[in-house]
Amino acid sequence: MVNGRIGVVWPLVALALAIGSLAASWVEPAGETPGLPEGLGTYLEARVLEANGQYREAMDAYARAMDQAPSVSEIRVSFATFLVDLGMASRAVDVLAGVEDLDGDGLRVRALALSQLVTRKPELRAETESALRAALEINEDDPNLLFSLAQVLRSTGNLDEAERVVAGLRESRPENPRLLIFHADVLKDLERWDEAVELYRRCAGDGPAAASCRENLVAVLVEMDRPGEAGEAMLGWLRDIDLDSLMRAAALLWEGGRLELSLDTVERVLERAPDSERALGLEAHLLSGLGRHQEAVTRLRKLIRKNPEDIDLILAMAWSSGRGGDHEEARKWLDRAWELVADDAGSRQAVRCALTAARLEVIEGNSLVAREWLRRVGDYKLAGRDYVRVLAETYRREEQWRDGTSAMLRLQPSLEGRAQIEAQAMEAEFRLRAGDPRAWQRLRPLLDADDPQHVDLGLQVLQAVERWSDVEREAAAAIERSGMRRDLIFARAAALERLDRFDESEELFRTMVETEPDDANAANYLGYMWADRGANLEQALDLIGRAVALDPENPAYLDSLGWVHYRLGDLEQAKHWLERAIDLGGGVGDGTILCHFGEVLIASGEPDEGRSYLQIGLDMGCEDPEHVRSLLEAKGDEPE
Repeated sequence: MVNGRIGVVWPLVALALAIGSLAASWVEPAGETPGLPEGLGTYLEARVLEANGQYREAMDAYARAMDQAPSVSEIRVSFATFLVDLGMASRAVDVLAGVEDLDGDGLRVRALALSQLVTRKPELRAETESALRAALEINEDDPNLLFSLAQVLRSTGNLDEAERVVAGLRESRPENPRLLIFHADVLKDLERWDEAVELYRRCAGDGPAAASCRENLVAVLVEMDRPGEAGEAMLGWLRDIDLDSLMRAAALLWEGGRLELSLDTVERVLERAPDSERALGLEAHLLSGLGRHQEAVTRLRKLIRKNPEDIDLILAMAWSSGRGGDHEEARKWLDRAWELVADDAGSRQAVRCALTAARLEVIEGNSLVAREWLRRVGDYKLAGRDYVRVLAETYRREEQWRDGTSAMLRLQPSLEGRAQIEAQAMEAEFRLRAGDPRAWQRLRPLLDADDPQHVDLGLQVLQAVERWSDVEREAAAAIERSGMRRDLIFARAAALERLDRFDESEELFRTMVETEPDDANAANYLGYMWADRGANLEQALDLIGRAVALDPENPAYLDSLGWVHYRLGDLEQAKHWLERAIDLGGGVGDGTILCHFGEVLIASGEPDEGRSYLQIGLDMGCEDPEHVRSLLEAKGDEPE
C-alpha cells in the first residue's frame, strides 16, 4: 500500500479503539435495538477485509457502509483512502464529493486523488494545486503531499518552486531514487545542467532506478554538447555482450574527440562480432582520425568491395586518402561519390560530399576549388554551421575580408538558428578585419544577448581578431550581467594573459582549477601559460598531465604537454607528444603546434627539418611569429 497507510492485519485492540472513536460520533436512529449503530459494523468489516488483502470484498463492504450511514464522513474518508491506494482516484473524488467540511485526513486524500487524476486530465492542474496547498496547511510535513505538489508545479512550469520543494524533501531522504530522479529532471528543465548531471550520476550505478538515470545522464550530456563524456559514462556500466550500446558509446566518444577510447570500444565489439560492418566502418574512420591513414585505407577498400555505392565509406576513403597525402586519389573518390548523389543536390548525402571535398581543398590551400564544391550544396539549411565555417575559412585563408563580408551577408537569409547567428558572427569578424566601423553594429547584439551561446560567439570574434582589451572588457561586462559563468571567466582570464596582466590571469585560472579540478581546459591553459614563461614547470607538468588524462586525444593539450617537456629539457618526450598532436590533426589550422615541433627538432640536432616546420607554421599563423622568424634567421650564425 502507499500514501502512508499500513498494510498489515489490524489487531483486535486497534479495531476496538476504532469502534470507540467512531461510535462516539455516531447518532443511533431512534427505535433501533441497542448494539452497533447501523453502518458501523459494516465499516469495521470493510477495514478487516482490507487489512487481510481481500480488496474486492472490502470495496463492497465500504460501499454498503456508506449507503447505511451516508452522513458519517469518517467512512467516506477511509473508503476514499482505500480507493486512492488502489489507483481508483476518480471514484475517490466522487466518494468525497458528498462531504461538506473535510478534516485534515479528508483534505489529504482528496488532494492525493486529484494528483493521480491530473496526470491524465491536465485541466485539473489548478484545482489539484489548490487542494494540495489546502491539505498542506494542516499536514505541512507530509512527504506524499509535498512530492505531489512538486510534480504539479513542474507540470505548470513553476520550476523554481518545484525545485525548492523537492530539494527540501531530499534533505531527509537524500538517496531516495524517485526523489533523486525527479530532482534531476527539474534541474535539467531549469538548465542547471551540471547539477542535473551530478544527480543522474549518483543513481546511475545500481538499483531499480539505474536504467532511467543512465538514459537521462547520457541524454543530458549529449544535450550539453559533451558527447565524449556521455560515451565514457556508458562504458562504466556496459558489458561486452551489449554490442549495440557499445557502438553507441563508441560513436559518442568519436564525436567527443576521444578517439583512442572510441577505438578501444569498437575493438571490444569486433572481438565478438568480427564481421560487423558498422563496427568495421567506424574503426576505419577512427584510424583516419588518429592519423593512421594507411590502415584506414586498407580497411575501407575491403568494405567498399562489399558495398561499392556506400557514400559514407566512399567519403571516408576520400578523406583518408587526402589526409594521407594522396590528393589525386582523394579527388577520384570524391568525384565517384558526387556521381552517386548529383541527381539530388539537396540531399544530406550530397551536402556531406560537398563539405568533405571543400574541407580537403581548404586544407590543401585551394580556397577557390573549395568554394566551387560549396556551390554544389542544394540546401544551405541542411548544411548548417559546417557550411558557414568552411566557407568563412576560404575567405580567411585568402584574407579577402570584404568579399567574405558580402558572402556572409548573402548567406544569412538562407539559414536559421545557430547557423544564421554564426554567419552574423563571421560577418562581424570580417568587418573588423577590414576596419569597417559597422562591425560593432553586428557584434553588439551578440555580446549583449541573454543567450550564453550568442555571447560566446561574440567573444570568439574578438578573440579571432586578437582584440584582447575588448575581450576582457566584454567578458567582465557579461559576468556582471549574468553571473560568474566559467566560460566567461575563462575568456576574461585568457584575455588578461594576452594583455600581459599575468598576475590577474593566474589568479582567475587558479580559482577555476581549485573549484573544479576536472576542468581540463582551465588546467591546460594555466599549465601552458606557466610553461611558455618557464615558470612553475613541475606544477605546469602536473596540470597539463591532468588535462591530457581527461581528454587524451586533444591536440592542444598534447601540444602543451610536449612544450612543457621541452621547457624541462626532455627533448625525446617533447618530440613524442608534439608528433602525437600533429598526427591527431593539431597541425591543421594551428601553426603554433608546427612551430613548437620545429623548435624542438632544431634543439634535437635536426635543423633543416625543424626549419621546414617553422616556415609552414609561420605561414599558417602562430602565437609568436617574431620568435619564429628569429629562429629562421639564426641559420647564418650556425657553424658549418
